[in-house]
Amino acid sequence: MDLDALRARYEQTPYHAALGVRVESIAPEAVRVRVPYKDDNSNPGRALHGGVSASTIVSAGALAAWTGLADTPDLETSTLDLSVNYLAAAIGEDIVASAEVLRRGKEIVYSEIDVRTDAGKRIALGLVTYRAFDRTANSAAAERQRTAPAPPAPAAEEPVRGASAFVMAPFIARLGMQVEQASGGAAVLNMPFTPAHADPTGAMHEGALAALIDSTGALASWSITGLDIRFKASTVGIHVNYHTPARDEAVRAHARTLRRNNEIFLNQVTVSGCTSGLIVATGSVTYRIVVT
Repeated sequence: MDLDALRARYEQTPYHAALGVRVESIAPEAVRVRVPYKDDNSNPGRALHGGVSASTIVSAGALAAWTGLADTPDLETSTLDLSVNYLAAAIGEDIVASAEVLRRGKEIVYSEIDVRTDAGKRIALGLVTYRAFDRTANSAAAERQRTAPAPPAPAAEEPVRGASAFVMAPFIARLGMQVEQASGGAAVLNMPFTPAHADPTGAMHEGALAALIDSTGALASWSITGLDIRFKASTVGIHVNYHTPARDEAVRAHARTLRRNNEIFLNQVTVSGCTSGLIVATGSVTYRIVVT
C-alpha cells in the first residue's frame, strides 16, 4: 500500500473532511491523526461531542489497518466492531488520536486508539476490529450471507419537552438528526444521507453511525429525567457492531433504556436503513446524568 496515497484518500473522504481530520503521521501498523477544534464539532459550551471522538477512533483504527493491506479490486473491507470509553472532556481544543495495530490476522485486524489533547490529557480510549476479506479466496462466501430486518419501533408518543433543543447542538445539527420520538426511556432519531456523511465507498460513514448511536442512547436517557440544563451529563462508553452498509438512504435509530441505576443509564440501540429496512448497526450506550 502506498502510504502517501492512503493519507490523501483518507483526508479527502467527505466525512473526514467535514470533521477537519488531518493525518499527522502514517507508518506501517501505526497512524496519528488530528481533529482541530471547530464549533460545529461540539456540544454547547465548546465541549467536543462524543460522536466526534468515536468517529476519529473508528476512522483511525481503519486507517491503521489499511497500512498493511494490498489495495486489490476483490478486497472487501469493513469495521466489525467499535468500543469507546470516554475519560474526559475536550473543551475548545484539538484532539489527537494515535492508532496502533495490536494484531493482524488472516482477515481481521485489531487496533487500539488513544485520544488525547495536545497537553496530554487523555480524552478517550478505543478498540477497532477491522476485516479485510478477499472474495476470490473462498467461492462459497457469496452464498453464506444473512441479513435481518429491524424490529418495529414502539408507537410514537409526544416527545419529552426540550427534545427539539437536543438536536440543535452544533455537531448533531450538522449531521441533520431529527427527533421522531423521545419519551419514557425510548428515543428515535432519523439522520439523512448526504455527501458529507459518506465514506470512501459512498456509504454512510461508520463514524456518523457511531455518533447517531451515541446521540440516540443519550436522548433515551434524557427522556426519563427530562432535559434540564442544570443536570450534568456525559457518555461513559459505547459499543457498536456494524452489520451492512447504508448506501444512498437515510437511517433511523431506535434506543431503549434497559436499566437505570441512579445516575447511570444503560441503553440498547438499533440503526436501520429507512429504505431497505435492514439493520445497519447495533450498539449499546452507557450514559450518565447527574440529577441535581
